[in-house]
Amino acid sequence: MKTLKDILPSNIIETVGNLDTEITGICFNSRKIKKGDLFVALSGNNIDGSIFLFDAIQHGAVAAVIEGNRKNVEVPIIKVHNARAALSEISAKFYDNPSEKIKLIGITGTKGKTTISYMVQSILKKAYDKAFRMGTIDYDMVYNVIPANNTTPESQVIHSLMEEALEHDIKYGVIEVSSHSLKMFRVENLNFSVAGFTNLSLEHTEFHPNMDDYYNTKKRLFFELAYKDKKNVVGIDNDYGMKLYKECKKAELDVVSVSVNNKEADIYASDANIKGCESSFVIHCKGEEKECRINMGGEYNVFNALMAAGMTSALGVSLADICEGLESLKAVPGRLEAIENDKGINVVVDYAHSPDALNNVLHALRPVTEKKLITVFGCGGNRSHEKRPVMGRTALENSDVVIVTSDNPRKEDPQAIIDEIMAGIKSTGIPQGKSVSQIVDRKDAIISALNMAEAGDTVLIAGKGHETGQYFSDHTIPFDDREVARSYFIYNKE
Repeated sequence: MKTLKDILPSNIIETVGNLDTEITGICFNSRKIKKGDLFVALSGNNIDGSIFLFDAIQHGAVAAVIEGNRKNVEVPIIKVHNARAALSEISAKFYDNPSEKIKLIGITGTKGKTTISYMVQSILKKAYDKAFRMGTIDYDMVYNVIPANNTTPESQVIHSLMEEALEHDIKYGVIEVSSHSLKMFRVENLNFSVAGFTNLSLEHTEFHPNMDDYYNTKKRLFFELAYKDKKNVVGIDNDYGMKLYKECKKAELDVVSVSVNNKEADIYASDANIKGCESSFVIHCKGEEKECRINMGGEYNVFNALMAAGMTSALGVSLADICEGLESLKAVPGRLEAIENDKGINVVVDYAHSPDALNNVLHALRPVTEKKLITVFGCGGNRSHEKRPVMGRTALENSDVVIVTSDNPRKEDPQAIIDEIMAGIKSTGIPQGKSVSQIVDRKDAIISALNMAEAGDTVLIAGKGHETGQYFSDHTIPFDDREVARSYFIYNKE
């Protein structure tokens, strides 16, 4: 049993009350408090988390950590400079620093995190039998699969899940580390054995004021959170990746480089044969080489496999186990996910929701498209406005037919989002032989694309991937691109 004194954070301003109070749990949601919990009041952009203090005490909280002014309450109060940083440190202490007993891999970057995390988990399971994965789609703890609320969970959730993993004798795992989590102190007190960086491109401008801030936030995983024995794996096929690699080398960190084609890199590929939904290549990993196969198309997925190889190799996994682990992974939900049908149409659902990601997917699909490449996509509301016209141009340049539709409009007018996308398309003009239309209702847009498709065509439904809901300002509706497409073919059989 821990007392409040045992788990105090280091950023305290003042304490009031009995520090020998017994703490049986940590909670940051006042509605989920259990009797004996320490309540950590997290503040948002416009909300002082301490306004939920009385509610938390009513539900059984025996002490609280706050940033705001101390309330007139009878439980002990710990006032701190930053409640999120405090939650991370408190959680690590309360759960006895579980990440120090786990070989933990963290992967960050704009694109590829989810696919790489699946690849890493598959490799670790091949090498060590059991491994957990936390990321965008879900938190697969082996003994339980939890739907994901955030790409990277809050710090208390991470530490509690890792404690449970240890109870189930699971000592290896991989976490997708988002820029939000780095900026909001969710991963502050984790002991990463390996950190990986994929790339950086235009995204999250609603959260980061500029690309420098975005880059420096990602960089924290390698420098500010660096443990002396941590190994770093950096993709250098992107300008920001090359920059980070050079900075790691200059700082004398333990770092290896990854590239698809650059034979100067520590890990690279050769003899790549990419077609359809599979790729084969020779992987060169720090002096060793072995032929490898993955059940995914696209050069960018070869890069993802190399990143997974580099990070697991850093833990001591053999190249043979790496290649077997990669080949045993059949698919990643919503990532180049094919929709079977009897009409000879290549229908693919993908999560691509940034210009670079959309460009990569379209380039991967073009070689396997006999006739027309039809793209259905939109952009999320309350997210990066800057990328909308760029994605419009990207879709037009690489498709024969473009249907612009809604994604998750959130609090924005769906038509206003479409208008911003269309501005990018109109800025270059529509070449002869290509067509562009706009259909606000996403289901109608998908059905329209499938109605016009013929045998030999490819239909890409981009943006939402694995998601099972569509988010509006005041409600969410069940919506799955994959199910819409499958239902179409069920009701339109030959």
